[in-house]
Amino acid sequence: MSVPIDQSVNGIRYVPVTVNAFEDLVPHRQIADFMGSVMVEQLLDLAIARADDFAPTSVGNGGGGTVSPDIRASLLLRDLGELRSELETRFAAVLDDTVRELRLSDIALHSLELELVAHNEGAFYSEHIDTFTARPDAQSDRALTGVYYFHRNPKGFDGGELRLHAIAPAADRTRSFTDIAPTCDTFILFPSWVPHEVRRVSCPSGAFADSRFALNCWYRSAR
Repeated sequence: MSVPIDQSVNGIRYVPVTVNAFEDLVPHRQIADFMGSVMVEQLLDLAIARADDFAPTSVGNGGGGTVSPDIRASLLLRDLGELRSELETRFAAVLDDTVRELRLSDIALHSLELELVAHNEGAFYSEHIDTFTARPDAQSDRALTGVYYFHRNPKGFDGGELRLHAIAPAADRTRSFTDIAPTCDTFILFPSWVPHEVRRVSCPSGAFADSRFALNCWYRSAR
């Protein structure tokens, strides 16, 4: 959306400029040391103990998605057991400050949607957005995305950056983006309609415990 600004003040005509917010990066929030070492260890124990219960990730509308390894290659666990309640409490506690910091519209929190994802050798997720538009009967929509990173130390993988894209390219056809490293115990938040991707992961050992682990949290706003 281009908005020309052309005005004359005291007989002086100002040169029109173009403002195009779609070409700019949308702000995100980054919270370091978010859970602490005790929770990191608990999450690692959960992931490793439940390794056989992880299933291939899918793309599309929630449970009706399709496994498409040319678009998304990773493993998923939705049952977070006894940790879920504490995780929801910690995630919900930062919602209001995040809405203010990112200058978002108020979010009438309906629920939190959580999943634990493991990225091992060659795993990635190509560019996408987290909002769904084809569910007219839904009671809520994804409004804010949070990604919490944790992994074993020493780290057993490389890559896997979260790349946030501008919505549209500039006039010279370049498109802005920023890469965020998956640093252990860091929580990243951004609007769910922001285009983003997970860059390809290299995990030479192939060991599940060496994966890039992430908790995806979607803050769903009531309709």
